[in-house]
Amino acid sequence: MKIDNITIHRNCNYGSVLQTYATQKTFEDLGFECQTIDFIRQLDTKGGALKRLKNKSKKLSRNPVLLYAAKAIMLISYIKKEKVFNRFLSKYIHLSKESYYSNEELKKNPPKADAYCTGSDQIWNSFWNEGVEPAYYLDFVSDDAFCFSYASSIGQNIEQDERKNISELLQKYKYISVRESQSIASLNEIGVEDVVQVLDPTLYRTSDLWKQLASDNFKKRKYVVTYNLHHDKKLDAFASSLAKEKGLELLNISYNWHDVIRPGKLVWCPSVEEYLGLIRDAEYVIADSFHATAFSIQFHKKFLSFYPEKASMRIRDILKKLDIPQRGTEGNPDLKDIEADIDYSTVDKLLNKYREQDKKYLVAVTNAIKKHGR
Repeated sequence: MKIDNITIHRNCNYGSVLQTYATQKTFEDLGFECQTIDFIRQLDTKGGALKRLKNKSKKLSRNPVLLYAAKAIMLISYIKKEKVFNRFLSKYIHLSKESYYSNEELKKNPPKADAYCTGSDQIWNSFWNEGVEPAYYLDFVSDDAFCFSYASSIGQNIEQDERKNISELLQKYKYISVRESQSIASLNEIGVEDVVQVLDPTLYRTSDLWKQLASDNFKKRKYVVTYNLHHDKKLDAFASSLAKEKGLELLNISYNWHDVIRPGKLVWCPSVEEYLGLIRDAEYVIADSFHATAFSIQFHKKFLSFYPEKASMRIRDILKKLDIPQRGTEGNPDLKDIEADIDYSTVDKLLNKYREQDKKYLVAVTNAIKKHGR
């Protein structure tokens, strides 16, 4: 039997492609064929990203010359990003033969499957999606199709003017699971009940999967690694101080070549396998990313997660869930904060407990799919 999964897999992001891979592996281990619907939003393409540059700051929106220069600078990075992530998708992800660029295209020629899944990542976050994206609510499949979600994320409170629409779109779902406790509360507020909280797929899988995938290219080096998505100057300053104090190299993972101006040595848009290896083999990890936090936990690293101004809920939630909230910071940590030992035996026990709970959910869903298909 076949499950078609729609998720965020084309926006050139390490966490997005790795959660897509984890979801695929999970459904395959449960005895299903899994295909990722190749839904490509305009905002996930380099053309769409370039168009939105003017929204990044008032200076860019008001100055055409400055905007043109910014586009020229960013285009180089966008081209490399697409190359790196498309290579991973081609190698590891079972994509639908047809690519779709809108919900309307999906409705005209919907992919055929025994069940349809709304996958993980911030797929229901209307801030990042620039509105409610009907395709991510499986609007393109018939009302009698088997629809469910797996570790979907809202990432924020649901806007008042979106509540009715989202509530109606979710009526066809037979099972709903989300990644954060706040997402349960948000859905309950709009009348969606029986919502289950599960781990992100990258945490549901054990570290064995990620160790096998990780590159050894940085294994012989001693370094602090940063992954600073939100250009937090406090994060860079802390990492610089830590590297200097410990006599370690400072490596910065970034999608953008112009981040060469940041402290340390730029590792420009490494492969997905290298990204995993950089976290696995680091002495310390300093990041403001949920998935960098997740992989730091998987690899038992000494790490510190800086809470971004927006969308910090998912980092806070997992650190609280694993009883290590002290590994998160509002932005003013001391060096001793990262030196404090983490009891990873307790963390692993908690993870395994949550994995067992998640497995019960997944088995219930897949058994229901089998019954539905008879």
